[in-house]
Amino acid sequence: MYKQLLQYLKPYKTRFFVSLFCMAVVSSLTGLIRYLLKPMIDKVFIARDIHSLYLIVFSIPLAYFLLGVFNYAKTYFMSSIAQRITLTIRTQTYEQLQRLSSGFYAKGTTGKIMSRLTNDIAALQFALNRAPATIVCDGLTVIVLTGILFYLNWKFALVSFIAFPFVSLPIINFSRRMRHLSREGQKQMAEIYTNLQESIMAINITKAFNQEKTEIERFKKINWDLYTLVMRFTKIEALSSPLMEFMGAFAVGLVLFFAGKDVISGAWSPGSFFAFFAAAFSIYQPIKNFSNLNPQIQQAISASERIFELLNQAPDIMEKTSAQEIAPLRESIKFDGIGFEYDKGIRVLKDVSFEVMSGEVVAIVGPSGSGKSTLVNLLLRFYDPSKGGIYIDGNDIRNVTLHSLRSQMSIVTQETILFNESIRYNIAYGNSSASEDEIVMAAKLAQAHNFIEKTPKGYNTLIGERGVLLSGGEKQRIAIARALIRNPKILLLDEATSNLDAESEQLVQQALEKLMEGRTTLMIAHRLATIKNADKIIVLENGSIVDAGTHEELFKKEGLYKRLHHLQLI
Repeated sequence: MYKQLLQYLKPYKTRFFVSLFCMAVVSSLTGLIRYLLKPMIDKVFIARDIHSLYLIVFSIPLAYFLLGVFNYAKTYFMSSIAQRITLTIRTQTYEQLQRLSSGFYAKGTTGKIMSRLTNDIAALQFALNRAPATIVCDGLTVIVLTGILFYLNWKFALVSFIAFPFVSLPIINFSRRMRHLSREGQKQMAEIYTNLQESIMAINITKAFNQEKTEIERFKKINWDLYTLVMRFTKIEALSSPLMEFMGAFAVGLVLFFAGKDVISGAWSPGSFFAFFAAAFSIYQPIKNFSNLNPQIQQAISASERIFELLNQAPDIMEKTSAQEIAPLRESIKFDGIGFEYDKGIRVLKDVSFEVMSGEVVAIVGPSGSGKSTLVNLLLRFYDPSKGGIYIDGNDIRNVTLHSLRSQMSIVTQETILFNESIRYNIAYGNSSASEDEIVMAAKLAQAHNFIEKTPKGYNTLIGERGVLLSGGEKQRIAIARALIRNPKILLLDEATSNLDAESEQLVQQALEKLMEGRTTLMIAHRLATIKNADKIIVLENGSIVDAGTHEELFKKEGLYKRLHHLQLI
């Protein structure tokens, strides 16, 4: 993890070395200011040397001025590096989310994924902003001040460091415990994100069933679990600094006793004594800074583990290095002996084989859970079959590029997914290079132009989150326009009219007929009345094909298709 994090520093190594130089100057000036106490006391106050007074009076303001300049420079450069690294990681994390396969999203919740992009990256950003400056600069300061201590009196310097091994032991122990609690706290924060996302999405259901109190209690429990973790973390954090201060004070007191006796006996000058103790006390400040920063470092480490776990995760669906672009469909799509399972041991499809000829409309029907939508997901290569293969004009789709495969398809689903953007943006999502005339033509063919013209800003009207400002039929017609503007060779309809009222369904059906003209269509249908004119109907049950034929052929049989048809008429 540390090696991977260091890779992000490489592009900014020049800026980092400039910052290191500034830190070295800051540390040197900090040591110099402490050392100036020696000549101030010995030469000015005791020897009464006026020239030394002039020199020190000039040196101290100059030292503090330079200290301020280099402090500003090292803070600015380190902050810019931290912000750049965070920007890169956040962008790469989002890009990785776009690359990961559908199986990743099926296993994880939206809230937990959002937590990686927000809470975890924020923890890493805070540590990157402060940790290098604190560790490097304060570390250099400790080295400089240690050199001054040994220069002034090596025996007392050794005594001063007796406490260091004892101080490091509790820090190591505290770090382990804080890292574990940070990891658990970030997981719990992800649970809060998940709960919030679910609550917001389901707010109308919650109100309709009078379950506000239930949701509040559910949130209170998750929130309380986070609180207990944070308080356990806080106890350790609050204990670490006082413990270090006490142990440091003990070491200073020990040195003070022996050094004081030497000053009284004349073996050590008062200037050396005060300079020594100014440096000794200053050493404990950087160590205290590290102790105060240590909780944030541990949070950043556990956050980094979660971020890099996501960044290092390989997609389930990968293009082969030898993948070739596939030409637009000319002859047929063939499903050959398809077997599939989402979870190991739970079969969704079993030995499914059929062929869709170019220009045909093929409908797939069957009870819920029979595997209809899975066939569409496999054709789009959201997943790969565990057995068998899918072939377009004889080409196994696992051997072609994903872009060339999906670019010749358009999909209209039962649940319409739109973006909180303008109507124009949502239609042009199917073809980002579409002209204004093409957008309007697609809307007209989708029976959407008339209602779009009546909206406050026409095609520039914002539709709200998930298209909340539009009716179900209007959203579906926007989705059809989006599919149309792509001008696909292959059209995939996944129960595109099942959630609509009769009037909306009629308008959407008219739009779909326009969309289907001259295209190879694979249609999943819940309402069987919409597929009577299909060239072929595939009947699925429990993941297997139990029948196939035209509407008239299937209706003559006493099979599943006829039973489903009668059930819809009751």
